[in-house]
Amino acid sequence: MKQTRLWTWTCLGVFAAWAAVASPLPVEAQETVKIGMILAMTGPGAFYGQVMSRGAQLAVDQINKAGGIGGRRLQILIEDHKSGDADAGVTGARKLLDVDKVPVILTSYSAPTLAIQPLAVEKKVLLLNGGGVGSVLVGKATLYNTRMLSSQTAPFVVQWATGRVKAKRVATLFWNDAAGQGVNAAIKETCSKFGCQVMAEEPHDIGAKNYSAQLARIKAARPDALALGTFGDDVGYILTQARAYGITAPILGVEWTPNAQKIGGKAMEGYTIAVDRFDPASGDAKTKAFVDAYKAAYGDVPEFYAANYYEHVEYILRPLLKRIVDRGGDPAKAGEILGEMERALSAKFKFGSVYGGDMQIHPDGTVSKPLGVYEVKGDALTLVGRIVEGKIESK
Repeated sequence: MKQTRLWTWTCLGVFAAWAAVASPLPVEAQETVKIGMILAMTGPGAFYGQVMSRGAQLAVDQINKAGGIGGRRLQILIEDHKSGDADAGVTGARKLLDVDKVPVILTSYSAPTLAIQPLAVEKKVLLLNGGGVGSVLVGKATLYNTRMLSSQTAPFVVQWATGRVKAKRVATLFWNDAAGQGVNAAIKETCSKFGCQVMAEEPHDIGAKNYSAQLARIKAARPDALALGTFGDDVGYILTQARAYGITAPILGVEWTPNAQKIGGKAMEGYTIAVDRFDPASGDAKTKAFVDAYKAAYGDVPEFYAANYYEHVEYILRPLLKRIVDRGGDPAKAGEILGEMERALSAKFKFGSVYGGDMQIHPDGTVSKPLGVYEVKGDALTLVGRIVEGKIESK
């Protein structure tokens, strides 16, 4: 009897082992494709991390609910660069690359993105940036930007200042990092072309709360306009202190967030920016589908940062992953997604976009997207000009 039972269990074990080898893995057992993200989850820029991760997660949830891509589910893994800390970015990237083995990273902020780019090259990993704006992000291997960079947006701040405000004397106040320095450089270069002069250039630390020294020097320079190369909550603090300090000149920039608006309050009135033109109320089908889904998931109307990271997953990674799976490749393998991206760009492939129409990413890592000029009226942004073929047209 014992021998019979032993023979039965041995046969069953052999059969199970054979079945494990011979049978294909069910869809649920196929390897998950991991998507790394390095965001500002803490610090003064935590708003960015929140909305960027929401945009990407919404797309992942939609894809997984529909069965994944060729049966492959997607998973997001997030590391915190603490609002622009390059060292924290590198630490997070090493974890994602060496431990999690991610084939793609969605990054943000200029300094952390620059710091992790050599690691991405080494590991053959695709980098997608939808937040950082530094001009130095152009022409970097494996890195593709899906928002307009400072060299593309800042010139329109000068155009508005000289054309609508008739400014001849401009002062600048900017983040002392690659993003802010890029905005400052673009403003100076454009000023030389439009006949205005930069009278004062004042860098400041990210997350600073006191700008009295910089504002004193700016006020003494008597500018006709103050141009900001500043982001996040810092915008609200600067507007509040500048107005309290008696600076009455128009203030322009390249960034606005709901958090900054709450901080600045009435001091934000009239603040004007040139920035990517994402219209949540657009009648475009892709825009409407995204906005409706975002509202249902999070109860808020999405702004362009959430839109950019949704696009990363839904309109860039999804078609790339599908092409890999369709030809029998493994999208989780290092170099596969990056190689597919390079082939798509060589073929001038146009990706979908929630901005309306398609998104054209260029081989140098830049993108072409709609731009607009907005002014704070009340407690919200109002579109006051569209940028068409390099010129500002009134709405």
